[in-house]
Amino acid sequence: MKNFLQNLHTHTTYCDGSLSAEEMIKAAIERGGSSIGFSEHSYVSFDEEYSMMPCDTPLYMAEINKLKQKYEGQVEVYLGIEYDYFTETDNMPGALDYIIGAVHHIEKDGEFITIDATYERIQNIRDNYFGGDMFALTQAYYATIASVTEKTKVDIIGHFDIIAKQNEQGRLFDESDPRYITAATNAMERILEKCKIFEVSSGSMFRTGRSVPYPSEMLLALLKKHGGEVLLSSDSHVADSLYYKFDEMLELIKACGFTHIKRLTKDGFVDEKL
Repeated sequence: MKNFLQNLHTHTTYCDGSLSAEEMIKAAIERGGSSIGFSEHSYVSFDEEYSMMPCDTPLYMAEINKLKQKYEGQVEVYLGIEYDYFTETDNMPGALDYIIGAVHHIEKDGEFITIDATYERIQNIRDNYFGGDMFALTQAYYATIASVTEKTKVDIIGHFDIIAKQNEQGRLFDESDPRYITAATNAMERILEKCKIFEVSSGSMFRTGRSVPYPSEMLLALLKKHGGEVLLSSDSHVADSLYYKFDEMLELIKACGFTHIKRLTKDGFVDEKL
């Protein structure tokens, strides 16, 4: 049986993770992982709590490159970054194996608003910034992520529909509403002009109990229709979330018509047949 246990979306104590890079590597080995990639949050000046500080970036890159050599033959280790839309400068003093493009905030009336937030916070944003119109909020989010590929050369789109993080059982909005589908589809089409790979992530399933991954089944079907490709990830901040629910996500991917997933190798991304 093929080993699909590659996770390229992993965080450590360099930003908002709970373990060191080496501890995460050891956890990957213990869980039978074939490879692990690190993707710390790029620096965002107005939200330093979760992002990697610029002074730590060269230390992070040097450590991951050192660990690549130390664990060669046991598990493949890759060096990446989760590049936020609102990162102001490119502070990467060396080569990366990959870049995940992501959006965690939107800008509204000159303010930066975190949308990777609690249910109560999303309600507050909807009511105070968008006049109670949840679809206006979702449209603002998708308009932002639609241009993430114009900020930097990303290889992977991270948690594409994070705006629906707190929408379990449709408690905030109807994801089948044409306004939502249109906003998401327009963003997807624009992204696909420059980046084909979207992660299918179990991160929120682990942290919040969300029943579906990012993207949802509906959006995965749309992604397949529009020629997108996928890889598995867990947006892991702790050891137990590495490779979380990968079997379930593989079944969902196949149900949506995908015949392969992407896998990062030393020679770049390749197709892994399902």
